[in-house]
Amino acid sequence: MPLVRQTYNACGPASITQVLEYYAIRITQAAVSAQTRPTSRSYMTARAIVDYAPQVGMEARLFRGGSVQTVRAAIRNGLPLIVLQTQMIAGRSIPHWRVASGFDDARRLVYLMDPLLGYVTMPYIDFERVWADHQGTFAVLYPPALRDVVRRAIG
Repeated sequence: MPLVRQTYNACGPASITQVLEYYAIRITQAAVSAQTRPTSRSYMTARAIVDYAPQVGMEARLFRGGSVQTVRAAIRNGLPLIVLQTQMIAGRSIPHWRVASGFDDARRLVYLMDPLLGYVTMPYIDFERVWADHQGTFAVLYPPALRDVVRRAIG
């Protein structure tokens, strides 16, 4: 899955673009952004992922209460997660979308494709802390053929 660097306030559309690329759907961040944000300067809501998915032949579900166990179950089933976490920028706490793409239990790390920071790892404890700020909100974006896989892996 290639990393997509975000444009201004476009971490959500960039994260969607990354997951679409994972499923071999080629759509630009600008095209996703135009459909998921009210203006070019605004943030993307979680609901925008669900609303956008059918436009590209996909499905999406939103969840709260995610944990490292959720990430592990999803990744083991080939499902990257779009997670909403806190990011500190210039001393400010902002909501930030990134893609959880892997994990390492031995080192207790989550692998992230962060549209702002690049490919990064985060210790489990820190990952859950910045996720808790947003009640463990995440989305899974997937082709309809994987609907049963999503239900088994996540619920």
